[in-house]
Amino acid sequence: MTKRFWGVVVGAVMAVLVASPALSQTVDPDEMTDTLERSKAKKKLMGCADPYSWPYSQQSFGDPGFDVRILTEIARMGGMEIEMYWVDTGTRGGTGRAFRNSILRKRCDVFVGLSDNGEEDFLPEELAFTKPYMSLGYVMIVQGPAEGLQSLEDAKRENVKVGVPMSTPIDDFLFTSHVPRELFLNSRRMMQAMHEGKINAGMIWSPSIAVARKEFPDSKFHMVAGYKPKPEHQTNSAFVVRAADKSLREFLNQSIELMVASGKIRPIIESYGMPYFDIVTR
Repeated sequence: MTKRFWGVVVGAVMAVLVASPALSQTVDPDEMTDTLERSKAKKKLMGCADPYSWPYSQQSFGDPGFDVRILTEIARMGGMEIEMYWVDTGTRGGTGRAFRNSILRKRCDVFVGLSDNGEEDFLPEELAFTKPYMSLGYVMIVQGPAEGLQSLEDAKRENVKVGVPMSTPIDDFLFTSHVPRELFLNSRRMMQAMHEGKINAGMIWSPSIAVARKEFPDSKFHMVAGYKPKPEHQTNSAFVVRAADKSLREFLNQSIELMVASGKIRPIIESYGMPYFDIVTR
C-alpha cells in the first residue's frame, strides 16, 4: 500500500475518534464556566429559598411551596432536577445577607420567593430578575355581618372597619382614602382577630390566604369572590439569578413564557386556596 493510502486511512480513523463522544475526552462539569451548561451536564439546577416562607417555600412538612414547585417544573423542561440550598431571610441583615451567603457565593444559581416591584435598587448590581410569571396582591376577606361587602368602597359606605397590617402600602391606601380601619402588627394577628370574631373584614396579601387555611382551618372568613386588586396593590413575582449568567436567565425566561402561555402556573397557585393574578404591566 502507498504512503498516501495509509495517510487517508489514519486520517479517517482519527476523524471517527474525535467525533465519537464515547471516545473523546469528557469535560468535568465542575470545570464548566457556563452555569446553564454545567447544570444540564449534572442534570441538577441549584435553587435558593427561605425554609420558613410558607407558602412560597418551606424545607419541611412535605409540600415545598409554590415557588419551589414552579422551579421544579422549569428544571424538568431542561432535563434537570432541583436541589435546594436553604437560607433564612428573616435573620438580621434580611434578604441582602441571604444573597451574600447563598447565590453570590455560588451555593445556588436561582433564588426564589421574591417579587419584582420595579425598583431596581432592591437587588445588588450582581443580581438580576427573570421575567415575571404571575402577580400577587392585597385582597379583601370577609365574614358574618360583612359578607355582603364587595369592595373597600362598600366598606367605606357602610362604615365597616377593615383590619389591616400597619405600615403597609394597603394601610396607607385605607388611611388616605378615609376607609374605616383597625390596625394590627401583622397579617397573622389580623387573621387571629378575624378567627375570634373581633373584626369581620380585612385586607391581606394574597399568599396569607394559604397561611390562614393552614393555621385557622375552622375559620369562617374567606376572600371576596372574584376580588381583583388595583394594579398599584399588586407586585409581580420573579426569580433572581446572577446577572453574569445570561444563558441561564434566557433559559428561565423562555421556560416562564411557556408555562404562563400554557396555563400551568395557575393550578399550582390555586391549589393553595389563593388566587392567581396575571402579570401586571407598568
